Amino acid sequence: MAILQAHGVALIEDDVYGELYFGGERPMPLKASENRSEILHCSSFSKCLAPGFRVGWVAAGAYAARIQRLQLMSTLSASVPVQLALADYMQQGGYDTHLRRLRRQLEQRQMAMFNAITETFPPSVSVNQPQGGYFLWLDLGEKVDAAKVYQRALAQGVSIAPGTMFAVDDRYRHCIRINTSFEWGPHTARAIQIIANIVADELKH
Repeated sequence: MAILQAHGVALIEDDVYGELYFGGERPMPLKASENRSEILHCSSFSKCLAPGFRVGWVAAGAYAARIQRLQLMSTLSASVPVQLALADYMQQGGYDTHLRRLRRQLEQRQMAMFNAITETFPPSVSVNQPQGGYFLWLDLGEKVDAAKVYQRALAQGVSIAPGTMFAVDDRYRHCIRINTSFEWGPHTARAIQIIANIVADELKH
């Protein structure tokens, strides 16, 4: 924060997965500990309640007025009926119960996919297992081109995210991100096996 302040740069804190933590305690956002006006804390209902609603918020601090002007020029506002529906739902008191159920479900699905990956992928592949959310990050090794893995998997009906999507350079060209939110079953197991076979084949070349 000291470096950002010295250069007059704001920090945008993307906390859309903050409510999807595993374990007993929610990780604290930086905004909660620092509470500086230069921190823009962003979150949303899209990842944990209703993806189609596209309703979120930002605690914008010193940038609040500027953000309001920009939104008025671009989208005016989110759908009013949707916002009213969400407000009514929150007042009913079921949101916390929903989140607890969703966290348990996502944790079980992540563990099932993590176990399948460790059983089917080459042992040289490393898997980063976060304590929340619904993604796994895989490092396939320097020899593997994730873009090629992506293309080959897509040709067989399986979609993954190549690491190059998450950087402006090629530092993650050998990494992929896998979505773990899908219900575990034969279809998902088959998809993991397809990716594992492709990675194993790429490592041979």
